Amino acid sequence: MFGIHSDWHRSIAISHNGELIEHDLIGDTGWWRGSHLYRHVSGTYVIHEGQMGCFGFKTSPLTFQITERISCEKQPELQNQAHNASRFYRDLTYLGVFTEYPPESAGDGFQFVPADVAPETELPDIL
Repeated sequence: MFGIHSDWHRSIAISHNGELIEHDLIGDTGWWRGSHLYRHVSGTYVIHEGQMGCFGFKTSPLTFQITERISCEKQPELQNQAHNASRFYRDLTYLGVFTEYPPESAGDGFQFVPADVAPETELPDIL
């Protein structure tokens, strides 16, 4: 069996109060379907990419260097009552999802869909 795959380079750039930081993400072969954005109880923002795992960043100071222990392992039967609390991850609040524009739209690139527009969906388990 063989396959032809075209990896594409991905990175994230975060701008806040006139500062800019960038971080390379794991290459992708076209199976990416969106990245969820959460806020941890510590105030750290968390981007979860499903099978590729998650990473955090802070805006004050703007950094990818995180000292808090943040788990992105699913919690079975997690019941949260707080507004937008994740149904799947302890101590995380779901903020929304970064996703590609649908092919039929006029948009080119990515969009952010906030939690009040579309609810949290379950991500695949981390590899």
